[in-house]
This record gives sequence, structure tokens and C-alpha cells, in this order.
Amino acid sequence: MLNKIKKFVIFIGIFLTLFLIGLLTGITIYSFIKVPNVESLENYAPPEATQIFDRNGKLITTLYDSENRIVVPLKDIPKSLQDAVIAVEDSRFYSEIGFDPIGIIRAFIADVTHRKEIEGGSTLTQQLVKNIYLTPQQTIMRKLVELVIAIRVDLTLSKAKILELYLNEIYLGHGTNGVEAASKYYFNKDVKDLNLAESAMLAGLISAPEYYSPVRNFKLAKERQKIVLNRMVDVGFITKAQAVEAYNQPIKIAHSNSKWGGIAPYFVDHILQEMAKKYGYNEVYTGGLKIYTTLDYNMQEEADKLVKEYVKKYKYLHVSEGALVAIDPQNGEIRAYVGGTSYEKSQFDRVIMAERQPGSAFKPFVYLTALEEGMSPNTMLSDTPVTYPTPEGPWSPQNYDRTFMGNIPMWEALMLSRNVPSVKLLAMVGVENAIKTARKAGIKSHLNANLALALGASDVNLLEITSAYGVFANRGIRVEPIFVTKVLDRNGKVLEENKPIPQRVFDEKYISVLDNMLTNVILHGTGMAANIGRPAAGKTGTTDDFRNAWFIGFTPNLVCGVWVGNDDNSPMDGVVGGFIPAEIWASFMKSALAGTPVAYFPKSSEPIGGPSSGNEVSVWVCGDSDKLATDRCPNPVLKSFPKDKAPTEYDNRYPGSPYVPKEKKTKVNTNEKPQVSGENNHPTTIPKHENNSIIVLPQR
Repeated sequence: MLNKIKKFVIFIGIFLTLFLIGLLTGITIYSFIKVPNVESLENYAPPEATQIFDRNGKLITTLYDSENRIVVPLKDIPKSLQDAVIAVEDSRFYSEIGFDPIGIIRAFIADVTHRKEIEGGSTLTQQLVKNIYLTPQQTIMRKLVELVIAIRVDLTLSKAKILELYLNEIYLGHGTNGVEAASKYYFNKDVKDLNLAESAMLAGLISAPEYYSPVRNFKLAKERQKIVLNRMVDVGFITKAQAVEAYNQPIKIAHSNSKWGGIAPYFVDHILQEMAKKYGYNEVYTGGLKIYTTLDYNMQEEADKLVKEYVKKYKYLHVSEGALVAIDPQNGEIRAYVGGTSYEKSQFDRVIMAERQPGSAFKPFVYLTALEEGMSPNTMLSDTPVTYPTPEGPWSPQNYDRTFMGNIPMWEALMLSRNVPSVKLLAMVGVENAIKTARKAGIKSHLNANLALALGASDVNLLEITSAYGVFANRGIRVEPIFVTKVLDRNGKVLEENKPIPQRVFDEKYISVLDNMLTNVILHGTGMAANIGRPAAGKTGTTDDFRNAWFIGFTPNLVCGVWVGNDDNSPMDGVVGGFIPAEIWASFMKSALAGTPVAYFPKSSEPIGGPSSGNEVSVWVCGDSDKLATDRCPNPVLKSFPKDKAPTEYDNRYPGSPYVPKEKKTKVNTNEKPQVSGENNHPTTIPKHENNSIIVLPQR
């Protein structure tokens, strides 16, 4: 009987031994099928977030799909964080071979006692294997496969490499993977800059990231931090005194919501679309790109704040949206970009996507064309009633105040944004020529070839017209707007590098005259609210029924465009370009240029308000023919010509006596309503403030 029992026990022993050998062999074979090449971990590249930086290398935001991860080498992870993780997660990490028998036995006893499946006892290597290769399912088979692969990994890779992979792979809450992304989220700093207190708090998140999150429950996070510090003392990484000092050290939690693009969501959104076209969305969200942009973080913060503040302040005037873009005219680099007041509420980008009539902000292109055609800022224009035939019927352009000033010099017509003389000037220089001027400056949108173009009746977007004004600031040199200066892949290889390509499109002598004229707009004209106490030039723009209000202005080193209005194109209550947009512009420019040397425009060769050159002669001509005007000419204009090119023949379409202007300027009142967009140049008052005070805008 005893022999039978002995034989049975031997049989069972052999059977179990063979079974275990077979099981382990099968598991080992399966591990090689599951992970055929452990050596590949040396070059393992997990999904990594793309980082977007400002011009000075300051992080704007990160872009990621399901995992917000920024991979860093072990040398950039402080020793305090390495020690904290090892102390609390796997204190025998440097002496074990992929698994910890003592930890397994301890976990097994705990599991049996609590009648649960195996859990706990995993080494850092096992956790790494589970995160990269396996599922989190808690089963014996999965744990055995994990153990075999962990042994293979430990025999193949150095401890330093395993620790580096682990610290870049581990999930640490709020969508962050790896210690670098977590450090930026919780502490707003690079992981290399963490101190002992912060390192201990970060290490304490590993076991239950969302539960111990200092964002959700700082008290629990501190309790967990204390446990980590005590473990570091027990293991011998730090002294008790260091632990106490670290625990008592204040910690500032400063996470940001990167999902909305940080401080520049509209700017980031535009970059995302452009990068995705080149590299694909998968690479942008998971490829770990480093995108260096032209944005200035401080300018962007100020611009975003001002647009929101002013729109909120003047909400009672039916203003609901605003946009701003600022560009360095010398290199085309965009310094600030505000596409609206709330990206969370609307992703519609009002810098690029919104095309609206610019009103009188388009006039400088007409006046520049006139300067190129040989006119002087002192050339007289006729601010008198005129009617033009159009396919829709007769059109009589009007000034905003329904008055006429008679004959005024060109510089004054632009300074006061007079509509009628601007239309007449466009008729003189030719619509197609003005369109060519706008195209050379950078206007790409469709422009309607009719006289209403002088009043900004063709839609443009804020970026293109602001960039076009940059040509005025840059002495006639055009530089295309630049958003991104450099893109690197995850290994630091340069994928693209963008540099400005300057192109002279206008003669500097004409630009200097125009700049002088536009300076007067701010000093004495419709843009006085934009006076910033240093040389600056610009132009207001307001469209029919106050649907759009613009101010585009510049100094020699910065050009900025501002728009306010409503997405549904509904009218505002008396808001003009020289009011809210000019105020936003002035506030932004003062901040943006603070501390920078004052820059001056080149001296104009044509002094405004002075006599014409001795080589010129001024004569009255019919505006649409450049032939001498008779008393029957409907649109006589005083125009300057070189002496050898002055007209000598009268316009035979209007037979009569030579035109003789009246000596006195006239004011003619009319009740006719303009049929196209005009400029609200001289409003006497606009609706009351909430405190019942009245805003009175300048008359000149």
C-alpha cells in the first residue's frame, strides 16, 4: 500500500514537473512570439506629444492624440526623481533580474489572504513590459508572460536604459505620460528643474495618478508625498532632515489647459492645419515634433487680454467680437495673433477666415497709386458732389457727414478720410492700377473693379491687409507673413527652416511720402485715439451701418491690425475705426514697444502743406481724362504735372469756357444715403456709457 502511494506521489511529482516545464517552455515560446526582438527597445519611440514654442523658446502648448508624452533622456531627469520612483515602486531595482521573488511572495500572501487574483509585487521592468507589450488585465497567465519578458529585457538592456524607458512611459494623470509632460502640467517647469519636494510628489502619483493628483486633492497628494520621502529615508537615498525639509517646502501647482492651445489657440490651430498638410495628422499628434514659431509670448498675452477686455467693456454698443494680428514688417514674423474672444465657444478664426469690407482702411493703396503716378500730397482734390453711371443706376458717393469741403489737398483728404475726393482720385489713377498696387502690397482676396473700391467695398481678411501695411512700414519692401521658423523631429533633425524673402515692390520715395500722410491721420485726423507718443502711422476703417470697424497702424518695427464687429454682420452702435480699434491698437503698441528705442520714418521728400516742386505745374483737369477742364466738366481736379508733361488741350467732351474754381470752400448738405460703405470720420457723439457719461470723438 505504501509502495503504491509512493509511486503515485512520484508520478504526480513527475507530472507536475513536466507540466511546469512545459508551461514555462510554452510561456517562453509565446513571449518570443509576442516580443521577438527585445533589443528593439533600445530604439523604442513611443507616441510623443508635439511641442510648440514661441520665438524665445518658451512653450506655448503641446499637441497630442491619446498620450501627452515628451521623451527626455535619463541625464535630464534629476537624481532625486529617479531615487524617489525606485524607493516607492521597486527598491531592489538595481539587484534584481527582471522580477523580485520577495515582492512576489509578499504580494501572493496578500492576495490569498484577501482572496484576490495576483496583484502588486511588479518590478519597474515588469511595469514597463506591461505598458509597452501587454494589457493591464490581472491574470496568472498574463503575469507569467510578463515575468518571462521582463527577465529577457533585464538581461538585454542596461538598468539605466530600463529606467529611462519607464520614466518616459509611465502614466501620471490628467492625460500626461512620462515625467516631462507631467512636470510641465503640474509644476509648469521642465523635469530637470524639479526639486526633491516636487520629485517626491510626482513619484507618489504612480500608484493612483487621478486619486493622488495635487490638482484634485492637494491634501492627499501631500500625504502620499510624505510616504515617498519616508521610503527614500528607509532605503538610504536621503536623510531624515532632508525629508522633513522637503515636506515643509511650499509647492506651487500651476497646470494649464493645453487642449485649447494655451495662450494662442487660433494661432496654434492654424499651425496645426499647415503642419498636418506637410507631415500628416499622425506625425503632428504623436511624432514628438518641436515647432518653433514667430509668436512673442508676452505680446500675445497682452493682445489676448486687450481684445477680451475691450469687447467686454463695449458690449453695450453691440460689440461681440474682435481680432488682432501684429507682424514684424522687416521679416514678416507674426508676433501676436488673436482670432477671437473665446476659442472654446467658437473656433472661427477672424484673422484669416473672416473676409469683410475694410472701409477706408483700403484708401492708402489708392493714394499710393496716385503718388506713383506723379501726384503730390499737395495736389488739390475736389470734394464736391459727383454722380457716376453704374449698371445699377447713377451712384453719388457721399462723405460720412453729408457735407463737402470744396478743393482740398490730397494729404488732407486722406487725413480726414474724405470719401468723395478718394473716389475721384481712384477715377483719375484708374481702378486697375489701384488693384495692381494692392496686389503688390500683398492683398490676395478678390477686388471688385469699380470705383467703390476706394471706399473699401471689397472683402479682405485682417492678416492680408495688416501684412500689406507692413510694406508701408518696411520702406516699400514686401515680406510674406511667417508663422514657423523651424521644425525638428523627435531626434532633433531639422525638417524645415523658414527665412524671410524680402522683395522690393515700391520705390522708397513714394512710401516715405505716404507714411508722412498716414502719420497725420494719427496726429490730426480720424485716428487720434491711436497716438502712442512716438512716430506711428495708420488708417481707420468703418463700413456702412457700423458693421465693421478697423484700425491698421504701424511704426517702423511693428505693424498691427485690429478689427471689431459681430460674426452675424449685424451693426454696432456708432462704433468707428477711430474709436475701439484705435484704442486697442494704442494700448497694445504701447505695451509691445515698451523699452524699445524710438524708431523714425524716413524723411519725406514731399513736405506736406508746402508748395509743389519748382519743376511742377498745377492745372485743373477733368478727373477722368487728365485733359484741361472746362466749366462743364463734372469732376474738375487740380493736379500737379511735370512742366514738360502738363496737358495743353481741353476735354472736348465738355465744350465751354475754361474752368475757374470758386475762391471759397463750400459746404453742401444732402440727405441722400450713401449706397456703399463709408467712413464715420466725424461723429459728434455716440451712445452713452453705462455710467451715463458721453463719449465725444475728435472732429479732426
